Amino acid sequence: MPIIKLGLGLLPADLFAALRFSLASVLVLLLLRRRGWVDWNLLRAKPIWIVGFVNAFGYVLQFQGQRFTTSSDAALIISTAALMIPLLSWVRGSETIAAKKGLGVLSGFLGASLVVTRGQFVSLGQAQFLGDVLILGTAVTIALVFIYSKDLAVQKGGRPVTGGVILITSLLLVLAIPLDQSASINLNWEAVFYVAFLAVVATLGAYYFLMKGLETVSPTISSIILPIEVIVAVALSVIIFGDPFNFYSGTGAVLIVAGVLLVSSSS
Repeated sequence: MPIIKLGLGLLPADLFAALRFSLASVLVLLLLRRRGWVDWNLLRAKPIWIVGFVNAFGYVLQFQGQRFTTSSDAALIISTAALMIPLLSWVRGSETIAAKKGLGVLSGFLGASLVVTRGQFVSLGQAQFLGDVLILGTAVTIALVFIYSKDLAVQKGGRPVTGGVILITSLLLVLAIPLDQSASINLNWEAVFYVAFLAVVATLGAYYFLMKGLETVSPTISSIILPIEVIVAVALSVIIFGDPFNFYSGTGAVLIVAGVLLVSSSS
């Protein structure tokens, strides 16, 4: 989250997102295609395009939303996807929510809330209402991508699904660039670093391990890992922006770990 926030100070939101995925797509086609990351038959199938569209739409919402809200608020709201995933899976009938699993998910969400707010329970959606609503939409798309990628990852394997999602998301994000109206562009070396870091680490690496994980575990177990992103976001905020880390932050971290253990042991 802090990297995105820093990058948005230099690049328009949709251009930033499109550059991130475009660079990742180039790496997939040039370096990873022969390693099974590109399955042309899969790319002609409707399910992968649905996942790619939902994913691209989510990134448009996230990058536009982070223009108006803080990285801490964004991390908190996005972590609510950890609650939406098991609920949506339950609605689909693909998973049940036992008491222990539900307690683990709630524990993870509560811990994420404490880490982000550091005990300052301000009401979301006042001065930053628009940004918060857009980020909430992102949380919904993350939940949907988790759920609908599960079947594809099991059937086709993590690599081709990862490559397919990245390629389709990249194409659709390019089409969203015209939404950036009257936005300044400062494509310096700092901006290039942010784009490259997000493309390699937060896109290629993160999506690959996500899809590999979905091959063997349920979306709910994967989803409880999501609030850990909040810890990383807060740690980076402490380093970059000098945000305080107090008793509430530490308590939140403990609750997140407890949530991971509860959900893992219940499956």
